Amino acid sequence: MKKVFQRPSSLKQVPFRFCAGCGHSLIHRLIAECIDMLGIREKVVGIAPVGCAVFAYDYFNFDILEAAHGRPPTVATGLKRSMSDRVIFTYQGDGDLAVGA
Repeated sequence: MKKVFQRPSSLKQVPFRFCAGCGHSLIHRLIAECIDMLGIREKVVGIAPVGCAVFAYDYFNFDILEAAHGRPPTVATGLKRSMSDRVIFTYQGDGDLAVGA
């Protein structure tokens, strides 16, 4: 039989524990598929804030750094400047992105 579905190698083999109807698991899969397709898993560093987004370290099979609420862009900037060869991205939930300065 032809295989039409498989777990991306950038996702760990663990069940998701997000609330029913939450979009985190879908977004995790899409991010992991993109990273696998681009072949950059060994160069990726993700940054996640507090809240549900912080659980990214449980699911992604690459480096994840935790940051204070609303601070992932700042941390990403510093990390990119110190590790310019890496692919840096932030993974933030709606509450974290809506934090005012």
